[in-house]
Amino acid sequence: MIPYFEQPHLGPIHAFGALVVCAIYFGSNILERRAARYGIFAKTVQQFVTWIMVGGFIGAHLIDRFVYFPKETLRDPLTILKVWQGISSFGGFLGGTIGGVMFFRMRLREGTPWQLTDCFAYAFPFGWIFGRLGCFTAFDHPGSPTHFFLGQHDANGIVRHNLGFEEALYSILIALIFAALGRRQRFTGFYLALFLILYTPFRFAVDFLRVVDVRYFGFTPGQYGCVALFIVGVVLLIVRARAVDE
Repeated sequence: MIPYFEQPHLGPIHAFGALVVCAIYFGSNILERRAARYGIFAKTVQQFVTWIMVGGFIGAHLIDRFVYFPKETLRDPLTILKVWQGISSFGGFLGGTIGGVMFFRMRLREGTPWQLTDCFAYAFPFGWIFGRLGCFTAFDHPGSPTHFFLGQHDANGIVRHNLGFEEALYSILIALIFAALGRRQRFTGFYLALFLILYTPFRFAVDFLRVVDVRYFGFTPGQYGCVALFIVGVVLLIVRARAVDE
């Protein structure tokens, strides 16, 4: 079992924030190298990442406030403005998607939206590893009590699933699959579809272990998001594969 530990920090810099910075740095570097294959300049990639980050950050906070903690938000509406408090990964996916679409409409100069999107999807799991390791150090996704050997003692001495750590391990598996498949040219849209197909079943399953998330008709908001994104992934894989054949 993993022992309980306080989140490491150096002054005001906590491990979570440092690992998020690592996620952005490593993910962006991989994205830039992939995009260069399509003649997309690093400056364009950096602008694209900025739009996605801003949209993702706003979406992550708003979904957290209105979907995950609606009662708390109604009691204290000012938490809507406290963007540093509370984030949701699926809210980040939604907001990041909106930010990306806005970038395509307003700023894209080289390459195509599909090329840049697929490069981003390829790089995403590599960065996601560090992001979820940040969640691990913060223990901000505690799961149900367990005897699983990767369980972690919480502050009360109860051994629980640390869902951030478990998702980081699964992200490593996805990254390894992408690294192996990335040796050959694939049709654009392939990695986005594959990520959705690989990620969502795992996330759907582990969400049953969450102990703090709100539930609607027995399922977390993330589980509804998983179902929707899995369908999108399957449809996208079929449509983009057929587009190549045509």
